[in-house]
Amino acid sequence: MIHLRAGSSEAMLLPHLGGALGSFSVAGRAVLRPTASAAAHPLDSASFPLVPYCNRIARGRFTFDGEDHALPRNVPEFAHPLHGLGWLKTWTVDRQTVDSALLSCTHEADADWPWDWSATQHFVLEDGALRVTLDAVNRSSRPMPCGLGHHPYLVRRPGAVLAFTAKGVWRNDADDLPVEAMPADSFGDFAKGAEPQGAGMIDNCWHGWDGTATWDKTIIVSSPEARYLHVFAPPGKDFICLEPTSQMPDAVNRPPFAAAGGRVLSAGATQRLAMEIRVR
Repeated sequence: MIHLRAGSSEAMLLPHLGGALGSFSVAGRAVLRPTASAAAHPLDSASFPLVPYCNRIARGRFTFDGEDHALPRNVPEFAHPLHGLGWLKTWTVDRQTVDSALLSCTHEADADWPWDWSATQHFVLEDGALRVTLDAVNRSSRPMPCGLGHHPYLVRRPGAVLAFTAKGVWRNDADDLPVEAMPADSFGDFAKGAEPQGAGMIDNCWHGWDGTATWDKTIIVSSPEARYLHVFAPPGKDFICLEPTSQMPDAVNRPPFAAAGGRVLSAGATQRLAMEIRVR
């Protein structure tokens, strides 16, 4: 575990657990859900990286550059491979100071993802804020589809309001895959601010997001590169996930790929997605 401190802010990193965040607090207040000491999976962490794709790929099947691919499940209890592979790897600590750290991981082409890639996460803590910059590099000799994101679990308390603006939201089918574009206020008028639990179960992706969301009136999640905000707000839970992503779920099966937020990285090319969580 790596502990970072800056002013009244504290954060813990878990390189061994998918390069995840273990905690982030300001002035003793938990901003992200703290990770239990016995946690053995990134799904129980405070936040984890999404690389080299975001959310789900339908049954793991897609065609890219004229070649068919079939990925296995990466979490047994889920029908589709999800959240990429970075969150399931052990990350290396490349650099560390009192208030920052650089982690990295690598992947060699295999059945889970038939391209070589590497990724870094640069964590910078300051008084009242945490920034995480995720970079992915295509290490293959051929083009690679790519998508990046962050998956923070913010502490949720009764009555907390979510506010952000977007152009629309995707309705999911029974397999939790997007099937229909709907108005942005279909699950709550978040442009004005709304309590997510009033809309029931939310596990949906908003497109045309302006890059900023406010939670509980005091916490601002922002990402200048993200075009999408995936909101996961299960009723009765003590957390809400506000996930800045570069692409929508199942983007590789949404031609044209670029219209779904997909990036094609040429050999040696890099994609970046940063996230800041600030308490005001």
